[in-house]
Amino acid sequence: MASFPGPLLNKLTTLTLLHTVSTGKRHLIIEALHKKYGVFVRTGPNTLSINSLEAVGPIYSSAQCFNRSEGYRPGRFGDNSLFFIRDRQRHNIRRRVWAGAFTPAMIKNHDDVLNERMRQLVACILRRQDNLGVVDLSECFRHWAFDVMGDLTFGEASDIELMRNGDPEGIIAGAQKAMMQFEILGEVPPLFDIGYYLPASKDLHYLETLAARFLVNRKKSASKSDTDLSSFLLGYHDEEQKEALRDEDLNMDAVFAIEAGADTPAGVLTLLFYHLLSDRTVYNHLKEELDTTFSIGEIGPEDHASLLDLPYLSAVVQEGLRLSTPFPGLARVVPKDGVVLVNRYIPGGTIVSVPAYAQEVSPENFWPAPLEFRPERWLEGGLGPDSILRPGALVCFSFGPFGCLGRQLAMRELHLAVAQLVLSYDITLAPAFNEELFMDGVRNIKTTLFKFPLLVQATVRKTI
Repeated sequence: MASFPGPLLNKLTTLTLLHTVSTGKRHLIIEALHKKYGVFVRTGPNTLSINSLEAVGPIYSSAQCFNRSEGYRPGRFGDNSLFFIRDRQRHNIRRRVWAGAFTPAMIKNHDDVLNERMRQLVACILRRQDNLGVVDLSECFRHWAFDVMGDLTFGEASDIELMRNGDPEGIIAGAQKAMMQFEILGEVPPLFDIGYYLPASKDLHYLETLAARFLVNRKKSASKSDTDLSSFLLGYHDEEQKEALRDEDLNMDAVFAIEAGADTPAGVLTLLFYHLLSDRTVYNHLKEELDTTFSIGEIGPEDHASLLDLPYLSAVVQEGLRLSTPFPGLARVVPKDGVVLVNRYIPGGTIVSVPAYAQEVSPENFWPAPLEFRPERWLEGGLGPDSILRPGALVCFSFGPFGCLGRQLAMRELHLAVAQLVLSYDITLAPAFNEELFMDGVRNIKTTLFKFPLLVQATVRKTI
C-alpha cells in the first residue's frame, strides 16, 4: 500500500476520510485528488480509490465481484436486511426474494399508480405556486417520490400522502438523517455496534415504527395477485423463497426500499430540471419532441413504455443521470489472495472503490464538455467526430450482483416525470434564483441534500 499516492494524512488515519464524508462534498474532493495524483489515490490507511473504467467490471460487475466492505456492517440495525448483507452468496439468496417485484411485468403493473401520482404532482406544483407565486420544485419531487414508494412498497397499507398533507412529521428529514448516519458510521464500522442506541438514531427508529405499522396492516390483506414489494418480502408469491426473517429485518428492508427508491429519483429530477431550465435551447428541443408525440398533452399508462424510445427525452434523462448523481464510490473488499487492477497489484483485504462522480465527468469517458449538460452526446453522431461516449461509465446504479434492482423502475419514473411536466407547464427558474448558490449548496452523504430550494415559476400551457 505504501507505493500508492495520496495525501500523507490519508495514509495515517481514517479521520481525514471521515471529515471528507461529513462535508457532503466527497465526490468533488475525491475527483480533485485524482486530478492531482492519477488513477490511484490512497484515501485511508487501507482504502484505495481507483478512477478507471477498467476497474468497474472486476470490482462490481463480474460473477466474482468483490464482497461489500465493513462499511455495510449493520451492528444492531438488521444483518439480514438486503442493504446490509456483505457476503455475495447470502446477498444473492436474499436478492432473489426482492427480484420478483422488479420484473418487467411487475413494473408494468405499476403504471396506473405511477400515472395517478404524476397527475397529483402536476396539480401539487400549481397549488403550491398559487400560495407563494413560486414553487420549490425540489420539495415537490421529494414528496412525490415518497408517495410513490409508499404505494409501491406497501400498496394500500401505506398512508404516506406528502403531496396532499406536506410533511409535518418530518419523514423526509428523518430518512435523510438516517442515511447520513449510515454513511458516516460506515467509515468507522465498529461504531455500528453502538450507533443504534445513540440519540442520533431516533429518526431511524421512527421510520422503523412507521414501516412496522404498514407491514402489520399489509399482512391483514394479502393475495398472490398483489404486486407491491412487501407482498414479495412477506413471501406471498413463492413459499420456497420465504425466509424466517425477524420483523426488524423486514422493517429495515422496507425503510431502505422507500428511502433509496425515493431519494435517487427526487435528487436526479431536481438537478436534471436545474440543468434543463438553465438551457432554453435544450428545453425547447425536448418540448418539440414531446408535443409532436403527445398531441393532447397528456400521457396515459399505456404510453409509459414508449417514453423510453423517444431519443431526445432519453438523452436528456441519461445526461441528467450523468450530472445529477454526486455519488462517491461503493466500497468493496479485495479477496484474500490479492488482485491486479489497472496493471497494479493490490493486496487482499484492501478496501477499494471506483468514484462514480469522477467517472461520470471524466474527459476520458465523456468528451467534449464533460462538465456541461449536453444531451446530444447520447444521440447518433454525438458531439462531433472527436466525441467520446462510454455509457459503461454511468455507474450511478452500480452493476452486478449488488447492483440496484430498481433501475428499470427508476428510469420509467424519470422519463414519465420529465415528459409530463414539460407537456403540462412552461417552467422557468424564478427571477431571484441564484444558480451559483444553488449548485454550491448541493451535498451528498448517502442522500442528496439541497441547501437552497429549486425555485421555479410554472405556467399552464394553454395549447399544445
